[in-house]
Amino acid sequence: MIGFTAPLSKSLKRVIPLPFQMGRERTIVALEFSGEWLKLAQVAVSEKGKRLVRLVAKPVVFQEEQSKILLDLVKEGIISTDSEVFFSIPRNLVTVRNLQLPTTDLDELKEMINLQAAKQTPYSTDQIISDFQVIGSSQEGYTDVLLVTTHRSVPYRCLKTLDDARLKAEGIQLGSQGVLNSFSMIQGSLDETSGPIALVDIDSSFADFMVIHNGQISFSKALSIGPAKLVVGQEKENEKFLEEIERAVDIYENERIGRRITKLVIAGAEIELMHLIPSLKEKLHLPVEKVSLIDNILEASEVADLPREQRASMSFAAVFGLAWDPDGAKIDLTPQEFRTKRALEDKGKTVMLMGILVILILTAITAFVSQKIFTKKQYIEQVRQEVLQTQQGADEVEALKKKIRIIRGATGLQNSSLEILSVLHRITPLGIYLTSITFQENSHVILKGVAQKMSTVLDFHSSLEEQPNFQDVKTKNLTKSGNKRKKREILFEITCPLTKKNEI
Repeated sequence: MIGFTAPLSKSLKRVIPLPFQMGRERTIVALEFSGEWLKLAQVAVSEKGKRLVRLVAKPVVFQEEQSKILLDLVKEGIISTDSEVFFSIPRNLVTVRNLQLPTTDLDELKEMINLQAAKQTPYSTDQIISDFQVIGSSQEGYTDVLLVTTHRSVPYRCLKTLDDARLKAEGIQLGSQGVLNSFSMIQGSLDETSGPIALVDIDSSFADFMVIHNGQISFSKALSIGPAKLVVGQEKENEKFLEEIERAVDIYENERIGRRITKLVIAGAEIELMHLIPSLKEKLHLPVEKVSLIDNILEASEVADLPREQRASMSFAAVFGLAWDPDGAKIDLTPQEFRTKRALEDKGKTVMLMGILVILILTAITAFVSQKIFTKKQYIEQVRQEVLQTQQGADEVEALKKKIRIIRGATGLQNSSLEILSVLHRITPLGIYLTSITFQENSHVILKGVAQKMSTVLDFHSSLEEQPNFQDVKTKNLTKSGNKRKKREILFEITCPLTKKNEI
């Protein structure tokens, strides 16, 4: 079964909880059971960068002790249950093959790899877990890949060990990838070279031989010699170690996997190899260099929980490299069932987080609206109290306004009957006797009377026209009356239309 190089569960765990963990420090732990040792590297990741916290090695006599040792580390606080835990599978527990396949299409490549994976091991397809890494492609349409397979029992044993210790795995990766990461960390102190470099990482029970080019592993082979036999005086074992390295170099060059090796670097267990380096140079015709991970990584020596004399028994390169840069590991040997389960769990967490986020947003909106409503209610209540306080004064003002309107109405004599009578009284001459005054409000006044002379009537007519209260004054029905006993009199009728209000 071919694994994906960028598991969904890992991406979700990295990205989705990030807004809820701003400012918090992440802890990444890499574990490996190699030979008779449990190795652990712990790296803290914060906004300030990465920091190596500790390197731990615990002896393991029986395989059944692994879970107990991990559980003890949890109880001691060395491993936290919320740490991101990655498991490293040692190179000697996997099979690595270089293949050249006649396609450059990724989907076709995966199908071919599925067919090739079972052919490279004596196990059936359902008994293995595999992953691959593309090394390069040619113009002829061929793709060079590095195929890694292992028996299912290996990663499942890792998962069970973590489960017994109440820990959850973020991923199960090839230890060689961690060695490559560690080498990339310290290569600044090595001589620059443009060609492939052979790296031998000596661990407690084996040595991991790999060829590194363009920042990736292009060839890998497990060597059976560990550090215990590579000491002065063990000439036979030393010679066997030299022969295995020479054979690995020959296999790489004979298979024409890449360009010729330009340099050999020995790392891992801090054993004295000065007696072997001259022989390696002579056999391989290559420059040979010995480097120390702990001496080249800042603070590694201070945080290593292992006496210096025991550092010759093992290599921390795999666990340190995976803890420092777990995303840089291209080979993932996590079982597909486990990935699916984690993906579903992460999806559930995502839905839960989204639900919580929605609830928080709704709560915030409700609180905001409630605060606005409460503020407005308080303001309205304050205004109502102020209105109540001013209501009495307002009632008094309204009463005064009403009285003023009444007074103004009473004193508003414009074209009123009183005003008309006052005007007539003022302008009626002595020679005029009014017998009838008809007042039609807002319309007209009809005056009827008697005069001795016609000229007196005409003068009275002129006086009426001059008054602003009247307009279009008309005199009609001028008649004369009289007998022998009485003097003759002039009877008249004058109609005086009233001017409209506010026009005076």
